[in-house]
Amino acid sequence: MAIFAFLSKMHQLENSDNTNNIREWLTALLNNDRPFVVYRLPDESVVRGFDVGEVERIDLTRFTPNTYSEAFLVAPFHLSNGAFILRPIGNIKSISLSGKKVDLAESEGSLLEMVGARKAYSQSFTIAHQALKSGEADKVVLARQMEVPKVSADMLPHVFETLCQLYPKAFVYFFVHPLLGRWMGASPEIFLHKDDYNFNTVALAATRSGERCDDDWNSKELEEQGFVAQFIEEKLKDFGVSQFTKDGPRPISAGQVVHLRTHYHFRSQHISNNVGPFLEVLHPTPAVGGYPKEAALEVIGRAETFDRAFYSGFLGPVQHSAFQFFVNIRCMELVNGKAVLYLGGGLTRESGEESEWEETRLKAQTLWSVINSVKQNIRNELYNLR
Repeated sequence: MAIFAFLSKMHQLENSDNTNNIREWLTALLNNDRPFVVYRLPDESVVRGFDVGEVERIDLTRFTPNTYSEAFLVAPFHLSNGAFILRPIGNIKSISLSGKKVDLAESEGSLLEMVGARKAYSQSFTIAHQALKSGEADKVVLARQMEVPKVSADMLPHVFETLCQLYPKAFVYFFVHPLLGRWMGASPEIFLHKDDYNFNTVALAATRSGERCDDDWNSKELEEQGFVAQFIEEKLKDFGVSQFTKDGPRPISAGQVVHLRTHYHFRSQHISNNVGPFLEVLHPTPAVGGYPKEAALEVIGRAETFDRAFYSGFLGPVQHSAFQFFVNIRCMELVNGKAVLYLGGGLTRESGEESEWEETRLKAQTLWSVINSVKQNIRNELYNLR
């Protein structure tokens, strides 16, 4: 019996609708093998979610919030096969988070990599960096995977709740569906928010440890973030938006790291009436793809050896005339008793391989530290039950 099996006995419920405890709710959904989506918006203390009924694959250019109101959209990195609309069965449920303070348990080990991970990254980095130096692109976001073993389904409600409590400014989500798989994440990055004719988006890029947030940002970091801002402003201009409010770039904390962020606010009836085409043009921004867009995507196709799937796509809830979409970063796929973390970093001609590798390991801490803490807390509970 797995060391986490006792949790199913502690929390198993006949009906997940009869609880106001987040962990019990998620445990019941998982035990009953029911497709679902749950999420917590930034700066909110309420978790919302629903049992998933119909899942519809759509051409993103035809998306409108009025058509898909009260649903949840999940878009992969590559949009060639469309995006997915998850529709609820019954009402959307809301549960308040507890106000208790969460501290991560002290780690009993270091962040270990699978054999060959460093060499594989080196090979991918060489391909991407040579393309940058030859002038094929100005920026390429290179991603990799990291496997964390022994992540059982019994742990996942604890992990989700801890992510919500530890990262209050992140968009935290968890969805399970046989067509889409099991994914969980805590994204610090807005993709696009819409409320009637009002829109918000951000240019988020450049990464450093939270301990260095007050240091001057170097030319590589400023250039990397600048490509994202330039791209967004180009796309706004293409859609007839010449007036917008721009704030930044400013440092923003995201878990154990700090990024540079420029915030954009604008009003546009034209984009509101053509929001599907605008989403497709805006994605992927250079924050997760590169610059120029098509050239960077071609390099990524050569350098990366795995399918990004939903990593660095976007997702979020849809309401009438509104939506809140976030870039799917700081995320993991949960499969075969392990967590597959997806980690990326922006490369420019100035990038060094070792520093970029360490940046991906730093980003891994957002999820790995929580998984490790939950494991340790459960071990402690088991020890105390003896």
